[in-house]
Amino acid sequence: MKLNSFTFLIGTVIVVFSFSAEGQTSNSDAGLGYWLVAVMSDKAHPAFEDYTEDSCGVNLEMVAVEGGQFEMGCTSEQFDCGVDEQPAHEVRVDDFYISRYEVTNAQFCSFLNSVDVGANASKNGKQFIALDQKLSQIQYVNGEFVPEAGRGNYPVVEVSWFGAAAFCKWAGGRLPTEAEWEYAARGGSKSEGFLYSGGNQLDEVAWHYGNSKRDNSSGFYENHGTMPVGLKQPNELGIYDMTGNVYEWCSDRYNRDYYGYSPVENPKGPESGYSRVLRGGSWGDEPKACRVAYRVSVGEYTNYFMYGFRFVKDRK
Repeated sequence: MKLNSFTFLIGTVIVVFSFSAEGQTSNSDAGLGYWLVAVMSDKAHPAFEDYTEDSCGVNLEMVAVEGGQFEMGCTSEQFDCGVDEQPAHEVRVDDFYISRYEVTNAQFCSFLNSVDVGANASKNGKQFIALDQKLSQIQYVNGEFVPEAGRGNYPVVEVSWFGAAAFCKWAGGRLPTEAEWEYAARGGSKSEGFLYSGGNQLDEVAWHYGNSKRDNSSGFYENHGTMPVGLKQPNELGIYDMTGNVYEWCSDRYNRDYYGYSPVENPKGPESGYSRVLRGGSWGDEPKACRVAYRVSVGEYTNYFMYGFRFVKDRK
């Protein structure tokens, strides 16, 4: 008996049917019939889980953030909200990965040493980081960018929006949108509704002006300054320092009234504007500025000793 067969895929299960020439399904007792072959393909359906991004030669620990809907802005637990945090509004974001830690001086040096920048760390008229400031922790020595001694694991500062975006592109990702940033800071789908990222007690989760005066701080101002990444309590997703240490650049342009017309699905900020959003507060801030809803905006070219960033990548 001549057999014809066809195969089709349902999800991760391949179904194979065999038919006789007369169009009847053959009898399995005769060694024919149909078979179900389960094929689990990691390449077709990779697991969505934490991993280490190392494609650029710099290890970036990535946290898998399951997308979802949340209330963004001046929610009930927030205090002393600014006009630009209102109204609170519903937002939905897709799955994404975000770096567990803020990008460090050592990691940013690896980037600078791998791309075509001059000794002043600029390219095409855009300065990636201000090295001429006394507060920068990166130096250009003997033709190479290096962190100050003992500062390799501190968050990079004095980096402009252009420098942060260029690093992320080099590493195969991007900066977070403001909505992604706030969703991750609030704990994503595991959120417990905290005031700050990871808790309601600021000292437990953040380096801020009230606790950053330490012998091992970077000593930017009267011995206050940044601290090594990952020393404080992480948030519900296992992400460190989303409150305090350094402000973090987002990809969005800024508009004070944007929350009044923001789309629900994956908002990316206004289409025009010269300033960009920063989030999270820093080592030099009071509690108000460390809240998960607090917003700051500055020009794209700005370099400052409180400004850093973290890395985001779309789901694989």
